[in-house]
Amino acid sequence: MKEITKETKSKIKTFIVILVITLIFCLPYLIPHKITDSYWNIGLEISEYKYIPLKDGRIINFLILFILDLLNIKMETYSIVVHYVCLIIYAFAIFNVYTYLIKILSSKIGQDNKKKAIILMGSVLIILNPLTVENFAYIDNITMSLSICIGTIAAKTLHENKEKSYIKTTFLMILAGLCYQGNLNMWIVLSILYFAIDEKKPVKEWIKYFAKIATIVIIVLSALLITLNICNSIIGNKQARLGGANLSFEEIIILFLTFFIEPITIITFGYYPKMLIISVIIITVFMIEWKEKNNTENMILKYLLIVCIAILACIVPAFMQKSINLSARTTNGIGAIIGVSIIYMCQIIPKEGKVFEIILLTFSVIIIGINLFDYYNVAYMSQITTAEEQKYVNEINSIMLEYEKENDIILKNVIFFKDKNYIETYNNFEYNTFTTKSLGTSYSRIYCLNYYTKRNLVEFPSQKKVYNELFYDKDWNEFNKEQVQFDGDTVYICLY
Repeated sequence: MKEITKETKSKIKTFIVILVITLIFCLPYLIPHKITDSYWNIGLEISEYKYIPLKDGRIINFLILFILDLLNIKMETYSIVVHYVCLIIYAFAIFNVYTYLIKILSSKIGQDNKKKAIILMGSVLIILNPLTVENFAYIDNITMSLSICIGTIAAKTLHENKEKSYIKTTFLMILAGLCYQGNLNMWIVLSILYFAIDEKKPVKEWIKYFAKIATIVIIVLSALLITLNICNSIIGNKQARLGGANLSFEEIIILFLTFFIEPITIITFGYYPKMLIISVIIITVFMIEWKEKNNTENMILKYLLIVCIAILACIVPAFMQKSINLSARTTNGIGAIIGVSIIYMCQIIPKEGKVFEIILLTFSVIIIGINLFDYYNVAYMSQITTAEEQKYVNEINSIMLEYEKENDIILKNVIFFKDKNYIETYNNFEYNTFTTKSLGTSYSRIYCLNYYTKRNLVEFPSQKKVYNELFYDKDWNEFNKEQVQFDGDTVYICLY
């Protein structure tokens, strides 16, 4: 039997450490949790839901669900198990980033364990950044994480510039896109980071590298667009996601500038403190100004270029959609700016710069502590929201049962309404994918109601006449029996 080499043992130990760190971050999401999509997924079951990712051109996701359907796996079981698998995939992604960064920066870090610790924390913050947390809301997390992981391999492949690296990278990114198109921005961010922190490159090399990335992006997007149209043709559907939005040029420019600025300042998608990312950017520029005396302007310009590309890689694809919007799960590259900044600062630590090193190590620990707190806080709010949702449905159901008993009737239909000042979350939680009310979300409310009541009610559209008669000008702050009214075998529910 072949003896395991020292290098292999070292890699195994490194991966185990990274796996433990990943487990610490992901632990609260390994506990069964439900959001709006959960009730929708469970209501549809895998047999029906598997065509949803196919409609979006996510063939890998469809194939996974197709196999699970053949094995007769229940959606509720899969929705729990999926995040355990993702835990391992994210660990591999972090491992890929960390080991390659160590290789690139080997001449600058040597055997300095503090610098290695900083690079490890930066690598974690690139992959499990403040926006990646939203992936754990969805059963699609398995292909989201695969897309990110494949992107880490593709970034390394492109930067190594070995034989056929261009073709291999293109193939890998098409594969990543067939998993989940929304995370392709992570590959762009990593590719630019690797190039920027490598040995000094002339302007000519930068232009050539950008041209390579741009060409690969065009090829990949073209391939994915063709795949999207083919998939929709197969299932007899006309794709409605991509296309031009009905906006004027001025409106597009204003929206573009808004998207560029807000995610790093005041818009956090409900997952991290406002101004966190811009604060990290400012601190990074200050640190470069402080320590990089000989090449300050060039270093700052390269850093800001990485930041701008990270933002552009996330927001430009949004303008290819008919409905222009940003979401946390499609803007991971923006969240990765925090980890990228730490890595960038790490490369400028002078050999005798112990004070700078300790400051950067402390800064990294603080940032990763904030990120870890946010992961656990979001999970806590999610569990509370689920409990409140179940309680709310049970209160509604108790009135429905009483009505059925008194009138000797079985309820068959439901119509939902919202009161005058409807609130999107329970307990005044900050709004995000984990805290939004499932009963108040159009595509999930009937599935949520049926899930907890064990009924098979059919939802009908709201009627203005009924609303004016029963709920007009009503404004509740908590559950009230008046929110549930009846008409024969139909129940009217007005949500507060």
